[in-house]
Amino acid sequence: MKKYIFIIILAIVLIVSAKTNPSKHQFVLWAKDKLVEQSNNKYLKFGIELVGDKLISSVTKKHDYVFFSLYEVKVLDQEIKVIGVFDRFIPISKKDVK
Repeated sequence: MKKYIFIIILAIVLIVSAKTNPSKHQFVLWAKDKLVEQSNNKYLKFGIELVGDKLISSVTKKHDYVFFSLYEVKVLDQEIKVIGVFDRFIPISKKDVK
């Protein structure tokens, strides 16, 4: 009986995870909001608001794994990886690329 309950719960979690796998557009909006939050310069904030969507989208690669997505952002000489799962984004690495 415990085995069936575990399988049912696991199936529910996987279905919910697949349904709430965030899109690239959601990631771009999240990343733009994070950049605006971290910016101290009002002109930079304005620039991010103006062209941030297209710029972030152009440097972002999405790998869709049905239940979650991995986003790779390469800007200048840095690479940032973020996991998208359950409509949330979790940064997992930031490294310099040579």
